[in-house]
Amino acid sequence: MATDATLAERAKAKGWPDGLLDRALAIRTPDRQLDGWLRAEPNATFLFNVEKTIAVFERLASGPYRGRELTGWDGEAFTDLWANAPEPVGDWSVTVERAPNPIAQFSLQPGATISVIEREHRLVACTVWAQTNLLIAGKPVSIHYAQGLRVRDDMRGEGLGDLVRRLPSPALRKPSFGQVMFMRIGNAGMAGFLEAVKFQADSDRPQMVVGVTYLAAREEAAAAAQIRPIAESDLAHCAALINRTHAGLDLFAPYSAGDLKSVLDEGFWGDRPAWRPAVYGWNDLYVLEEGGAIVACAGLWDRGRDMRERWRSKDGETRLVEVAAALDLGCAAGRDDALARLLRHLAGLAAAKSRQSLIADLEHLPAVRAALADLEPRVESRTLEWSPYAPALPATLGECFIDLRYW
Repeated sequence: MATDATLAERAKAKGWPDGLLDRALAIRTPDRQLDGWLRAEPNATFLFNVEKTIAVFERLASGPYRGRELTGWDGEAFTDLWANAPEPVGDWSVTVERAPNPIAQFSLQPGATISVIEREHRLVACTVWAQTNLLIAGKPVSIHYAQGLRVRDDMRGEGLGDLVRRLPSPALRKPSFGQVMFMRIGNAGMAGFLEAVKFQADSDRPQMVVGVTYLAAREEAAAAAQIRPIAESDLAHCAALINRTHAGLDLFAPYSAGDLKSVLDEGFWGDRPAWRPAVYGWNDLYVLEEGGAIVACAGLWDRGRDMRERWRSKDGETRLVEVAAALDLGCAAGRDDALARLLRHLAGLAAAKSRQSLIADLEHLPAVRAALADLEPRVESRTLEWSPYAPALPATLGECFIDLRYW
């Protein structure tokens, strides 16, 4: 790397404020990172983010906070953090309860890592990054999903949200050319936070409104005889059905038979340990077969078993949201009716588990939703924010596949 004198000349030429380079050197910023910063064309937002990144390492080196990755010992502490970190949404406060398996949702995301800030053996903030490969405008792209930013209610106002989101994470070591996140509509707190850290709406993060469908969970009078759990011999055919159903959608990652097997194995080779129950596995993905051919497939993730929302209004009204989610939907061409029948079956299974609703990504499957009109479909909308990092990527997304593992 260049000498400090050469670095000082480069920093001055780029308009770095006095002292910023010295601070970067004091925290032992890696040569490659420092060179990248000094090559970039600076502006006020860029230099703001450089200073904030440096401040993360300074604060963690000298203050009472410790930044690290979540471990297997942190389950109860992670549950407690979420229980004490509600989201303000309009006139409501929404608390996401994560138990008994607090990381169930994130275990369904192979590239997810959970960063936490700890103070005096108590978790006070967290964020989740998931690196994944998918298609945008028909081209393969590696991106990150940004999720799960939470700060303990009694610790807000101390900059911990910005601290934890800038904390280096194993997921962020992987290549990424864009970022996606979902934000509840009406969450003024998150919107204000993003503006404060100079992540500007519509410029850095173009927005669009997307939705998922809630179907009433009702037990079936008689289950369809042609429905059964998937077998390993069905993997290639089901992968093809899933790929056909979502072809052309942004944020969709096509499956191979091996990919689908890995999802259902939940990353294990061989037998699953008895102490590690499945979150979503072989017993949860179903096929509908007619005349010896599979015409539809869909999986049931019992989301409400490990993840539920408790809503409280300013007037004292409360409601508990416990749902199941439909994953890995697919059907043969012209067989939306078969997929609707299969989803009706899953809604019955959800009811048997005492879930209120089955949620599914049906915005691009209007015929399926129409066939389920008696299950009172309603749409929950959120803001999808897309941040492309490479100029070759589209500034805005087209119609998107909504993977409920990230919702």
